[in-house]
Amino acid sequence: MSELIENRNYNQNIKWEGDLNDDCTAIWCGLMLRAEWMDEDYWWWCVYDNMNNDIQIDSSNEYDERFIGGETARNKAEEIARNHLKDELISELKETSNPKIEKVISDLKTIGISPMQTIRTLIIDFGIGHRDAKNLLFNSPVWKGLREQSENLTQAFLDAGADNAENVEYDENGHINSITFDLTKEDSEKKQTLWNKLENKRSTTLYM
Repeated sequence: MSELIENRNYNQNIKWEGDLNDDCTAIWCGLMLRAEWMDEDYWWWCVYDNMNNDIQIDSSNEYDERFIGGETARNKAEEIARNHLKDELISELKETSNPKIEKVISDLKTIGISPMQTIRTLIIDFGIGHRDAKNLLFNSPVWKGLREQSENLTQAFLDAGADNAENVEYDENGHINSITFDLTKEDSEKKQTLWNKLENKRSTTLYM
């Protein structure tokens, strides 16, 4: 592992200092994140790598869109910072003869990379099949309980959608196995009812 990556402290938390309503800075894992109010609701943000000659990784100047509000600017800077660390780590690990996938998953979680992004990384960057990538993540100690949460959410989706589905299939235990919708039908009331149910299910499933 390179000295640069070894000196990154992935266990740090991102902590913004300064006036969050005007001009603020966060130093995280050797990166410097900045966000500054410009005019009206428009904010500027930028991410630098202090451990690599202070190079600018990205900034709002590179985008056509306007970033409205300080929270939006800070969130975008954090997203860019996490992805930079992810890409840096993956780039080095891909050059090793036998990268330890469990450590890859653990480091990505510590950085703040989502499960879906991690699975995508295992597939694209390490050539792991989709099913195997999912199982590697679900079986990882750092994501303990995620499989059950995912299964509960999937079941909640199936249960909530069953009333409005054109066809419902059940498994041998009586649990809903699949639901089928006719997407050619236009029924905004049914769609709204479905999404209201899903929102209620999501709240009770994920936060109970």
